[in-house]
Amino acid sequence: MRIVVPDNLGSDLRLLPPDTYEGEIADLFIGESQTKQPKITIKYTLLSEYTGKREKDFQSCIGETVLDTFSLQPQAIWRLNDLYKAATGERLPASQEGFEKEEFEDMMKEALIGRRFSLLLDNEVVPTSGKEQTKVQEFTTIEIRKVKRSKK
Repeated sequence: MRIVVPDNLGSDLRLLPPDTYEGEIADLFIGESQTKQPKITIKYTLLSEYTGKREKDFQSCIGETVLDTFSLQPQAIWRLNDLYKAATGERLPASQEGFEKEEFEDMMKEALIGRRFSLLLDNEVVPTSGKEQTKVQEFTTIEIRKVKRSKK
């Protein structure tokens, strides 16, 4: 599998204050985890501001990028199904034969890009790097849009 990192990936990720934000799915891409397992990374752009107490050196959170990763392994894809269902009102389409990478990525982009969510963000230490990172703890859809399915 060849993974391409786009030039317009966005700003450097920064540690954000834990809070609930409004965010929109700006992009997504399929790749591999460090253990060579398939994953999908969702790129959210924050649309709302931090609502807590602001320090003197506070920087706006609007426009910041938050990434969320979902395993595409059969035993863990339920988590991605939860996001898909929150966005579309439907479960991920089943496929006994499996989807080609490009087909699955296109289907997910059509269903998810532009969808808005309320995101509960917190910071946690990434075990593999030991660095603190902002993570999506919970997502709630702001509106549901039905997916148009092509008839084959």
